[in-house]
Amino acid sequence: MRTEQDGSTRPSRPRHIFAPEYLAWLAERDEPHTAPEADFAGPWHLEPHPQGGWAVLREGESLDFGSTPTAVFRKKEAAQLAAAILPGTGRRLRYRLGPDPDPQGFPILLEGHLAGHSRHFNEDLLAALNTVDALAAAPRDFAWLLDALGGLALEHVDRIAVARLASADG
Repeated sequence: MRTEQDGSTRPSRPRHIFAPEYLAWLAERDEPHTAPEADFAGPWHLEPHPQGGWAVLREGESLDFGSTPTAVFRKKEAAQLAAAILPGTGRRLRYRLGPDPDPQGFPILLEGHLAGHSRHFNEDLLAALNTVDALAAAPRDFAWLLDALGGLALEHVDRIAVARLASADG
């Protein structure tokens, strides 16, 4: 127990709020279909790693408590990017690529409905589209991306956005 300035003590932080028996019982059951999304949903935070670089951890985890980071990066910007996209990696994909081309190319489906076409069977395009879709739906995660951009890039984004607004109004 920690001693307070007034001489009183308070209990140390609990490691779990659920009984170990309950957690063991849950571990034996099949996970629901939402488990991958919950596993990566975060929220995430960064901590300096003792061996250098930046650790990406879930809220409630800490290197001080012996948590194992989900990822460690040498550069803070890379850790911020990981924190931005990790929630989207567990999400059900909204965009899919149709397997059979039609005269316009390979269908791009958004939740099963035609959203567009791609000239080539481009799985990288769909992976990036799903990543950006996840960021657009989650302001907290998008903020990590903005943090990773840095001031100079954000100044350019600001000027581009203002110019687009002006041309849309004009």
